[in-house]
Amino acid sequence: MNKNCKWLKRVTATSMMSVFIISSMIPTVVQGSPISTAKEEVVYVNLDSNGKLIGTYVVNIFNDADIVDYGDYSKVRNMNTNDNIKYKDGVVNIKNSKDKLYYEGTMENAEIPWDVSITYKMDGKEYSAEDIAGRSGKLAMEIKISENKKATSGFFENYAIQTTVQLSSKKCKNIKSDDATVANVGKLKQLTYTTMPGNEKDINITADVKNFEVGSIAINGIKLNLGINKDSIDTSNLTNEIGKLQSAVKAVDNGANNLNDGAESLESGTVKLDEGIETINKALKTLNGKSSSLNDGSTEVKNALKTIETSLNKVNASSEEFVKLRAASTEIKDGISKLVNGLSAVDNSINDYYNGLSSAGLKDTNEFVNNHNKAVEALAITNTEREIYEAYVSNGINGVQVKLSTLAASGDKESIELLKKYTSGDTNAIVDYITSAGKRISLETLLKADISYIQGSNKLINGIDSVLDKENGELMKGALTLKENYEIFDKSIEELVTSLSNLMVNINELKNGITLLNENYSTLHSGTKDYTDAVDSITTGYQSISSGASELVKGTSQLHSGTKTMVSGTGQFVEETSGLQSNVDNEIDSMLKNFTGSDSEIKSFVSDKNKNVNSVQFVIQADGVKKESIKIEEDKKTEKLNIWQKFLNLFKL
Repeated sequence: MNKNCKWLKRVTATSMMSVFIISSMIPTVVQGSPISTAKEEVVYVNLDSNGKLIGTYVVNIFNDADIVDYGDYSKVRNMNTNDNIKYKDGVVNIKNSKDKLYYEGTMENAEIPWDVSITYKMDGKEYSAEDIAGRSGKLAMEIKISENKKATSGFFENYAIQTTVQLSSKKCKNIKSDDATVANVGKLKQLTYTTMPGNEKDINITADVKNFEVGSIAINGIKLNLGINKDSIDTSNLTNEIGKLQSAVKAVDNGANNLNDGAESLESGTVKLDEGIETINKALKTLNGKSSSLNDGSTEVKNALKTIETSLNKVNASSEEFVKLRAASTEIKDGISKLVNGLSAVDNSINDYYNGLSSAGLKDTNEFVNNHNKAVEALAITNTEREIYEAYVSNGINGVQVKLSTLAASGDKESIELLKKYTSGDTNAIVDYITSAGKRISLETLLKADISYIQGSNKLINGIDSVLDKENGELMKGALTLKENYEIFDKSIEELVTSLSNLMVNINELKNGITLLNENYSTLHSGTKDYTDAVDSITTGYQSISSGASELVKGTSQLHSGTKTMVSGTGQFVEETSGLQSNVDNEIDSMLKNFTGSDSEIKSFVSDKNKNVNSVQFVIQADGVKKESIKIEEDKKTEKLNIWQKFLNLFKL
């Protein structure tokens, strides 16, 4: 018998002593089936140091007198009585003379539910178990436990496994392994890993070692039944909070729709404002285009006055020509007055706009913007909140779980803390987190939209007001100067016409008056040139105002687009949260299933003909790594055996 068989027998004896103790507390369940007798199965599996299957042995435990059992065994052995075992064609018959009977069956080429692979590396180089024994350096040990697709279904899905690795505290330092429960067992560091039903496991262990050795690796599998179901969990508080969340989401959605309506109206208003500004812009361009005509006309008037003066020196002037001159001057004066009145009306409209803002409580737009910026900063929205809320809006609760797991795996502290709260039983943590992040992100969007609108509007109005200001505005100053100068000129025209009526009476006075008028008109002509130059500058500058208006329209359009997106998001939020209770119930069911496995009927590992199996347990052990040493045979001394030693001798150990 090799060392593996010796180990298996010793484990068998130890496990059976536990079974003796446990079975005394479990009531006997007797099925009336004539096909197979009620029993328990303990499956012992022996693996080599790399996880390769060496042997499989099944201990079958019975309480009945007449035993019928099924199994494909290469050999069978009665472990605790002298009763004969009749085994033929896969059928076992035993007449049991004791209260309990244990028999062992050896299975050839059995497919156990899990594939086990064990690899060893020292300083980055892979070694076999034999070659790595006794080496020193940086150890990397990997144990992969995966589903064996060839095995009978039902065991991998419903059985939890516990893996135990023991390392010498003296030979192994700086031991590190994720997901391990670490305990001190004498001079050993014991690493224990638990894998829930239906899950695979990848165990990685690193350590600084000297003269490396490791003991046998134990892998035990049992059907997990924690007695937990959804009905035993009080979810009333969660249900109430979900109801509150759904009500809050609906309120946010209503508010978003109202805001969207307001943004739509604002966008329409800014479009009209932009159209009005464009009208003014076109009028200024038209006015600027007429400047050359005004200059030409003024030149013609000047030339005409010069001609009159020259003509008066030569011949008598016609009174009809001077009457036309007076009418033309009056029309020019009236046109200039209308221009000044129109500019004043625009300026008064801007003052009314500012008064309206002041009445609404907006006295200082810079203070408004600063307060809004401070409010945005005060929201203190983290990148983690943005990513988790975006995952929720995109993929709902499933997206949140995936994103939360990804962030936690990357070391994000906020995600790790949230995941701890959730796994510790605080099922409201994620819902509260998403609700808080969503509200603050929505509020941030509104605040930024307000800032963009106020800044654009203020830029536009300030641009218009600056050119229409009576003291500093270039356009208004030029118009007023033109009006003032032309009123002086027009008065001179009136005086001239009056004087012309007496032209024939006092020709010398007329000549003097014309001469004076020529001199004054030179000043007026120069002012007209300055005015047209100012109009050209204002027209050029007004392009900035028009551009500002376009930016305002663009900003309000973006605001409306943002509110439409928000309405879409809040609508989706309402839709997603409307089925939140059902989703939470499904997630609870799924989580409980992951923790407890299914409640499927226990089936035999040995044969599907065994219909009356109370329990199946797997005891798997892989050989460790040992340095070869010289064996010294000890003298056997006859001594009085205790009950435990007698029990071991019962199994010839």
